[in-house]
Amino acid sequence: MSASVFDLLFGTLFNGLTALFWLAFLMRWQRISFFAPGGAFVRAATEWAHRPLRRRLPPSQLDWPSVFLAWAAQATLIVLKFVVLGHIASLPLLGVAAVMIVGGAIEALFVLGHLIFWLVIASVLMSWLQPHASLAPVLHALTDPFLNPIRRFVPIVGGIDLSPVVLLLGLQLLAIVGMEARFALMRGLLAALA
Repeated sequence: MSASVFDLLFGTLFNGLTALFWLAFLMRWQRISFFAPGGAFVRAATEWAHRPLRRRLPPSQLDWPSVFLAWAAQATLIVLKFVVLGHIASLPLLGVAAVMIVGGAIEALFVLGHLIFWLVIASVLMSWLQPHASLAPVLHALTDPFLNPIRRFVPIVGGIDLSPVVLLLGLQLLAIVGMEARFALMRGLLAALA
């Protein structure tokens, strides 16, 4: 199987699952009801994995099971990619473990960044096209924690809130810089542990 086909099939599956875990995290963080539009889907898609972890982890204000599951999905994707593409035999076990742990965390954060990016896009489009739709308050509640700090410094110009533009540019900049840093880090980890 080629890397492109692997990324299309397994990358889409595991990145989508990671995004759902992050969405569940954000909904719990913002105390958005899972009875809100879209909430039932998020709960149904993630509850099978959340339930066993919630029993084992102590209760907390943050949804640590979702964070752990987002990391675990990405760590699994990394190991699966090594196995399917035949790289596992040529790598040291300690290197694979380090890449799985650190790489899983980095990749999970990348998925979170992409999720926030698309939530902001959806929120902006919803505010322009259907501001009174039932999904609009959910999208605003999910994006406001990221936009409100920017709104303190970026004024509204001509009735247009420019904070989403600033956030989207910041997320893109982080993605570009982070992409190069993550590849350098992974190569360094594998080389150091070889």
